[in-house]
Amino acid sequence: MKNIKISVIVSVYNTEKYISTCLNSLLNQTYSNLEFIIIDDGSQDNSWNILKEYELKDKRVVLFQNKKNCGLAYSRNLGVKKASGEYFSFIDSDDYIDLNYYEKLMQNVYEYHADIVVCDIHSVYENTGTILKNPGCVGDTKNLFSFIHTGLSASACNKLIHRSLFEHNFFPEGKINEDLPVIIPCMVRARCITYQPETHYYYIQRDSSIQNSNFSTKKFDIFEMLELTLKRIEGCNDFERIRDSLIFYQIILLLFYEFIKIPNFIKRISFLKQYDLKSKPYHLLSNPFLSDFYQNAGKKTGLFYQALLRFTTYRFYFFSSLLISFSQFYKEKFGKVVLLDYSFQDLEHLAKKNAKLKESKIKISVVIPNYNYAKFLNQRVGSILSQRKKIHEIIFLDDCSKDNSKEVIDKIIDKISPYISVFKIYNNKNSGSAFCQWEKGFSKAKGDYVWICEADDYCTENLLSHLIKPIQKHPDVMISYCDTAMIDTFGNLIQSSVKNDIDLQKTGHWRHSYLNEGQKEIQDYAYLNCTIANVSSALIKKENYQSYFDLSKQYKQAGDWLFYLNVMNRGKVAFCKEVCNYYRIHGNNVTSVTKKQAHFDEIQKIHLYVREHFSLSGDQEKKIKERYSYLREVWNLERK
Repeated sequence: MKNIKISVIVSVYNTEKYISTCLNSLLNQTYSNLEFIIIDDGSQDNSWNILKEYELKDKRVVLFQNKKNCGLAYSRNLGVKKASGEYFSFIDSDDYIDLNYYEKLMQNVYEYHADIVVCDIHSVYENTGTILKNPGCVGDTKNLFSFIHTGLSASACNKLIHRSLFEHNFFPEGKINEDLPVIIPCMVRARCITYQPETHYYYIQRDSSIQNSNFSTKKFDIFEMLELTLKRIEGCNDFERIRDSLIFYQIILLLFYEFIKIPNFIKRISFLKQYDLKSKPYHLLSNPFLSDFYQNAGKKTGLFYQALLRFTTYRFYFFSSLLISFSQFYKEKFGKVVLLDYSFQDLEHLAKKNAKLKESKIKISVVIPNYNYAKFLNQRVGSILSQRKKIHEIIFLDDCSKDNSKEVIDKIIDKISPYISVFKIYNNKNSGSAFCQWEKGFSKAKGDYVWICEADDYCTENLLSHLIKPIQKHPDVMISYCDTAMIDTFGNLIQSSVKNDIDLQKTGHWRHSYLNEGQKEIQDYAYLNCTIANVSSALIKKENYQSYFDLSKQYKQAGDWLFYLNVMNRGKVAFCKEVCNYYRIHGNNVTSVTKKQAHFDEIQKIHLYVREHFSLSGDQEKKIKERYSYLREVWNLERK
């Protein structure tokens, strides 16, 4: 069994710039029983000549050439017909994979007898860096829905699929989104689907690609593809929920994420009319996944999406277009945080400037945990060095990044090390836990307080000034933190404050800056939910927290809350009402039901911990139960 053959199907069209990177990642795989079915789809550049060179290098390469450009679906169908392997893998010719990609995927095949193995996708934006996008699976081999209810479920590229699932299952030719009516039926028919977290598919985001091109009526192919998909899976288990999930991801998010990019007001109205006509059979307003999406989007953004969908389904196309124009104007004028694009020379200048600041009695150790955030490192370090308070030291912790993070960190250190104490620790293996990195940062830090600055976050230049102020008067402050805003990958403001999100009891506690005894803070507020939204917003007193880290490492979702509770319990807590910290949110995927259940279970576990260490009143227990009821409803969880 351990010599199963995999057919790797690659369609090539005018990708001479990328094809060598793609093929090198394929031919150098640690798993060797592979055949490469490569179809040149009538390329007009030098792609075919490059392919011929690789054919001479490796006998596993089998080439075909279409006489004219026939499209991706035609080439994939041809590849399926020519393939002799037991499992199929589809790779786009401008993408690439980890060198252990097939070895890791086949481990799941051997262990679980899986028909389909799914892995994560890294989206690589040309000349900018890498952003992790997780399909939201956690390896639940019995829960089909946890694999389908994700924005990446229809992708052919991040999966290894048994050939039997392709019987009478072809890619519709001449269409975009042709993956949907093939991959979803494959997943429905599969006896076992598993998730492999230890290897990745790298998806190159090109401005010239089909998915990133300007909006056209071709985008409406998705309606035909969805209809075909539903016909192919009709009668399957959990059909209604799968149908609603596909409608949400493929149709509703098309409106939310694609229409807001259309610049022309009149054209937008025309497209909205067509969209509304085609989407009528799907009853969009009653989709069960909308409420969860609105909740996750934040109050203002959620209201915007609600209004856009209602205006469109009620045929108020002019108002829909007007709403989008207002949104575009707002984002252009007010929606962007000022994220300076610091050069290495800028960082050197800022380090020199920070070194001249007056030595503070309170020494701040900055710890920068990083994993695949090379594109944000200059911004992050620039915002740290711009502080009006002196930085005692900076400690870089790279958790075995697969992008060029270490190269960027080395360049930064080369520029700033003459002016500030700076250290680096590079893991040879990913730790798998943020708390392992936090623990390492605290153990290496020499300052009085530790500022854990996540590598993709950002801050204003006065963050330290605000956070140090209460510490100067009260040396027993264990945590001093500020309000946080949320931004997207590109620096657009998603949410201007988290005060409403953390104040679940609607007490108004965070409307003003305050100093509070940590035990009272827990007793009145933090017992119910995590009240520190992002670690980058906090200064934490340097002490021995080994036992706390050991506890937090047992959690995947809520370990930070438990850590804060234990630290608060040792002294005072200070809060600054000013928004000084910006927490960056990546991707648009809604978390899977499986992960929400895991998060819910951890919340219950922490409440048990709170009961053991702090006394709770009957009213507080009632609020905890109300919180559980609310989470079960909005996260669509079953009562155990």
